[in-house]
Amino acid sequence: MDGVGLSAPPAAYARVVPETRSILEGSGFTYSVPEALLGRALPGCRVVVPFGRRSVVGYVVERSADSSVEETRPITEVVDEAPLLAAPQLALAQWIAARYAAPLGEVVKAMLPAGVRGARPGGRRRGPRTTSLALVAARAVAGAPEHPPVLSPSQAEAAAPLLAAIAGGCHRRVLLHGVTGSGKTEVYLTAIAATLAAGRQALALVPEISLTPQTVRRFAGRFPGRLALIHSGLTEAERAAEWGRIRAGDADVVVGSRSAVFAPLPRLGLVVVDEEDASAYKQDRIPRYHAVDVALELGRLCDAPVVLGSATPRVETFLRAHTGDLDLTRLPERIAGRPLPPIEVVDLRDELHAGNRSPISAALERAMQECHAAGGQSILFLNRRGTATVVLCRDCGSALSCRNCSVSLVYHHGRGRCECHYCGASVPVPRVCPGCRSPAIRGLGIGTERLEAEVRERFPKLRLLRMDRDNVSERDAYHRIYEAFRAGEADCLIGTQMVAKGWDLGGVRLVGIVNADTALHFPDYRSGEVTFSLLTQVAGRAGRGDEPARVILQTYSPEHYAVRHATGHDYLSFARDEIRIRRALRFPPYARLCVCTYAHRDDARAEMEARRAAQILSDRLPPGGGLDVLGPTPAFLHRLRGEYRWQLTVRGEEIERAFAHLPSTRGWSIDVDPAL
Repeated sequence: MDGVGLSAPPAAYARVVPETRSILEGSGFTYSVPEALLGRALPGCRVVVPFGRRSVVGYVVERSADSSVEETRPITEVVDEAPLLAAPQLALAQWIAARYAAPLGEVVKAMLPAGVRGARPGGRRRGPRTTSLALVAARAVAGAPEHPPVLSPSQAEAAAPLLAAIAGGCHRRVLLHGVTGSGKTEVYLTAIAATLAAGRQALALVPEISLTPQTVRRFAGRFPGRLALIHSGLTEAERAAEWGRIRAGDADVVVGSRSAVFAPLPRLGLVVVDEEDASAYKQDRIPRYHAVDVALELGRLCDAPVVLGSATPRVETFLRAHTGDLDLTRLPERIAGRPLPPIEVVDLRDELHAGNRSPISAALERAMQECHAAGGQSILFLNRRGTATVVLCRDCGSALSCRNCSVSLVYHHGRGRCECHYCGASVPVPRVCPGCRSPAIRGLGIGTERLEAEVRERFPKLRLLRMDRDNVSERDAYHRIYEAFRAGEADCLIGTQMVAKGWDLGGVRLVGIVNADTALHFPDYRSGEVTFSLLTQVAGRAGRGDEPARVILQTYSPEHYAVRHATGHDYLSFARDEIRIRRALRFPPYARLCVCTYAHRDDARAEMEARRAAQILSDRLPPGGGLDVLGPTPAFLHRLRGEYRWQLTVRGEEIERAFAHLPSTRGWSIDVDPAL
């Protein structure tokens, strides 16, 4: 983009993206580099530049000897003594901006922890008053590394292409498709060890919910003193400190959640993405990138192999493996020949016909009695929190709704309030209906809080734990609950999707899926895939020890293909059905999607703006070019946090051709490759 301001053109120029968000930002502005700053205003450094009538901090993304801009203004100050971002990171930032139609300045900001962006060289950085349990686990291991186990023949075969790429120092993309409990982590650890032996560094991405102390200790035990952690549970100071350790070369292995893909590893030699199907890898705020695709591009830029692992890979990833874009390796069996747990399906319609209105079927109740009589542990999975999912008046039929959002409030008995799970608004439980003043109000539906009460009533001697977002808001609460269950301090764990991944516990002999349908009928093309993945993963928590285990799956839709294939642990049949549907409807991977959402406090204004943008897009996109404009329609959550939302969707294979015509005024949000 053209520069801002006036001066005679000097001999050196820099393209700078300001930290301030501006719809004019584009790919940055051209500034002149004064002679005194030629050796300091390097790509990757923060600088202070004039921007309109004020001075702002920006990032140098490129230097050049000449400029297409006739008159520029000079950089006034260089903030950093050395670049914060290396060349591969700057290249990655520009790739992200181009792929996701994101402002480059926002991408660069996302690459740096807030504690680093706000720090000045030589300034004092306050350390955290407490240290997260995950960091404690990572640092507690010292001395010689643990001796690795001997790989099974299947594991050795799966590791072979990775080890060959590491030895050759070349880029390679591998999908490791292994059933739950098949030993994928040991393949990762073997590849990381080979990477370190070759003098390079490794990055391992895992979903946030899989970052248990057990996972951290396993990595730390193999690579003591060489591990760094990056995840959302760290304080701002902790994240900045870990980032500094990585940048200084004090850590050779980085384990972390989505944002760890931006770790400043100068000698990156391997990228691991575990549970590549996890929706947590998609960022829901600007820049809305997908960490799996970013990891693949990072590996290409650094000439490093990338391995994507999952028991239930995304359909897009599965197809890429079968078209040659990814190499495919498989782990078809569990470690030590342990069987996958059998899954018994309970049709909840039959339970209702039999007069059972409890969330616990007769079959699940018997299974719990047998499991705990034998000294086993159980997990009850329900992907809804709260006591009742809706509070309804039985006289007028109205539901208690959020004043800011077009959703029902959820009743939480423990807090005695009805809460919105989107904006956080809450009200006391009303004694009478706000509409008709009738006292006949009742909570319907079930969440984890009500399930806990039901289990306590039926099994008063059971030691119970519950894990959902309501009771893990305190720092390290997730890790404390995990460790308590792992240590056998509880017989039964009730949880949401937080218990679906990363829990490798040998004592779990029963998993009860209380309602398999929570995501099944969601208005999103991925609902079947999300359901299959979630059911398969949570069922996979059972039977990891020496004792036999079982799964009870309760559903109102036993005939649905996602549920049917999950009960048979049959990913390939599920993928074939899902691919057939995606191809017929032109959903990814047969097209890409870009969802444009406009929000305004006035519904009519929001609709008018969305229709105007849809018409402009339709007029400007070439006819017959393979790009469709769908909508506009009210968003699924039509009202959110006091604003009405309308959205339109651009669909096509070469969706980048539409980016120049996307709406960019205030109120619009752009989400390329959206995820459920």
